[in-house]
Amino acid sequence: MSEKILFVDDETAVLEAMHRMLHSSFDIRTANSGENGLIAVDRDGPFGVVISDMQMPGMNGAEFLARVRQKAPCTVRMLLTGHADLHSAIDAVNRGQILHFLTKPCPKDALVAAINSGLDQYRSALEERELSRQARTMQGPQSEGFAAPAKWEQFRSPVGLPGPSEGKICLEPLLGGEAEIFTVLLHLPVLDTVEQRYGENAAGAYVRTVAGFLKKALRPGDHIFHWRRDILLAVLSRHISPAAVSKEMERIIAETRGYTIEVQGKATMVACLITFELLSTGQFSGFSEWLAAFEVLCEGRVVSGAGAR
Repeated sequence: MSEKILFVDDETAVLEAMHRMLHSSFDIRTANSGENGLIAVDRDGPFGVVISDMQMPGMNGAEFLARVRQKAPCTVRMLLTGHADLHSAIDAVNRGQILHFLTKPCPKDALVAAINSGLDQYRSALEERELSRQARTMQGPQSEGFAAPAKWEQFRSPVGLPGPSEGKICLEPLLGGEAEIFTVLLHLPVLDTVEQRYGENAAGAYVRTVAGFLKKALRPGDHIFHWRRDILLAVLSRHISPAAVSKEMERIIAETRGYTIEVQGKATMVACLITFELLSTGQFSGFSEWLAAFEVLCEGRVVSGAGAR
């Protein structure tokens, strides 16, 4: 399978260098602005991975990647940025749900590893979408759950958190009832970057640390599940509006800033970047309808009634 890769940068020399470095391994396309990048997405897509510079005149990387997400939700989005662009990069995470930060200058081996990881996620997203489509097609009018087992049911958290099977057991009796239940998709967009830079143990510590922060900040009776490798699910019972729940989550996430790990004998701060999307269960008739909508959010597509931050 030969998926195309799109690089977007306003510096022609950078684009030429990327093409020279990677064309023997990948099908590389380039664009010299965010506007031209969007044209390429429409004209030459689909792309498996899109990598954008942050600082570009006109449309910056954050806005461009957010637009790519709308046009091609399964495409994996990555940001190429300098260390000085951290706050802008966080904006790109929130708006475009990127998979990787790639800092300048980016060594070839790190870039190749990031692209291969992105392609793996892109293929998984396509597979998940097809599984969800097949499950919805096979669902009969009498069915209360998935008519066929889907990939999400097979996931087991490697860090000891309750997984999606436990989440299903918790949620199914709650949906359609009188209680006001909110489900929050919490995406950890830099998890792969942490693992590539610092190793598998650090990635596991990252997930456990983020989950620990969230557990301390949420209320008794709330639940946290490890739904997919880089996605947590929070289940909240609240007698407030969805907008108020969104503000509560924004406050919690703002306080979840980072933690320190030891790398080669040196203390290193890892930013706990989290994006979230909210689903109020009151808009769904039951678990099956909610699950289909939640899986759509996991794939990066916009769902009517979902709040994204």
